[in-house]
Amino acid sequence: MENIFMIDTIFGAIIMYSRHTVLQLLRFIQVIGICGLLFFAVYISVIYLYPFLIAFLLALLLRKPIKFLKKTLPVTHGFACFLSIFAVFLLLLFLITFSTIESIQAFKYLSKHIPEQIHTLSKFFQLLLDNHLMPFYTRLANQFDALEQSQQQVIAQQLQQSMEQITQTSIKLLETLLNNLITGLQAIPAFLSICMFILLGTFFICKEWYKLLAWQQTYTPLFLKEVFSSIRVAGKQTFIGYFKAQLILTCISTVIIYLGLIVIRVDFALTLALLIGLVDFIPYLGTGLFFIPWIGYLFLTGEYSQTIPLATLYGIVIIQRQLIEPKLMATHIGVNPLLILLITFISYRFFGVIGILIAPLLIMSFQVFHQSGLITFIWKYVKHGHL
Repeated sequence: MENIFMIDTIFGAIIMYSRHTVLQLLRFIQVIGICGLLFFAVYISVIYLYPFLIAFLLALLLRKPIKFLKKTLPVTHGFACFLSIFAVFLLLLFLITFSTIESIQAFKYLSKHIPEQIHTLSKFFQLLLDNHLMPFYTRLANQFDALEQSQQQVIAQQLQQSMEQITQTSIKLLETLLNNLITGLQAIPAFLSICMFILLGTFFICKEWYKLLAWQQTYTPLFLKEVFSSIRVAGKQTFIGYFKAQLILTCISTVIIYLGLIVIRVDFALTLALLIGLVDFIPYLGTGLFFIPWIGYLFLTGEYSQTIPLATLYGIVIIQRQLIEPKLMATHIGVNPLLILLITFISYRFFGVIGILIAPLLIMSFQVFHQSGLITFIWKYVKHGHL
């Protein structure tokens, strides 16, 4: 009897354990399914509703200016929204005008100096042709003449086929370039209409912000309110911390670049430093988009007096960024530098070069979910079955 009782107890424990494990597995599958549906919904929203998502983000950023205008000026909420959007529009117009004027000045400078640089570059290629390519061609022609007639015909056919392939490839590239140009011109009206939708959407979301907030408070379940509140607080801290870190890095790089360009005596040092600093916001690419082609061009044209200082300046910018960036990211976001490197590598392996660009977003999303307690919340639901 005791043995039968022990066997029943063991079988009962096994059945209970198996049932508990199966329920945990089902809850895990449920969480995976919900995450998949949310990802699909976000994907569809980004594709088809991105003007309104941009409008929502702009409305979120304009909340404090609107409150400031309402406290400072005796205006209605709708007019404060209009003034804030109009001020942003004027700011963008000023930046575009300033950039255009600076670009025109830079193009005027280039129009004076490019012919001289092209002449220098053509002399370089002429020397390369005379000193290296022509002797090589002469030796190759002598070897070709020494071949049998059948071998010469085979080589001539291969060269003809290669030239035909090069011609076809050039024609396709030219057609692709023209088609892209036509597509870009055709996209201008669509771009303007999208900008109009963004402006109108921003205005109406700002105007109806408190109604939307009240609707969200009324129809959102309590546990989701707590989750959304935690995500909002963690997301605000993480994103602000990330942009603070990037802003500090960009300011340091811009100052170093500006001082270096002054020392090298490059014209339009301030404009170039600001432009390179703006591009420096692009993760893991940044200053290299400007410096590498610039250094390569100076090297090919034989301007070694500027190539070496410019390469040194680029090296200094890269070294200071590599030394400071992990510390700033760890301080302002709270993510271990090794984890940042790991997520960046995994993102690169899955998505290629685009993965490097979206890696900061993945890092910040992971940190937001961790700080908000969402990962712990999901784990408790999978393990115990209650919210």
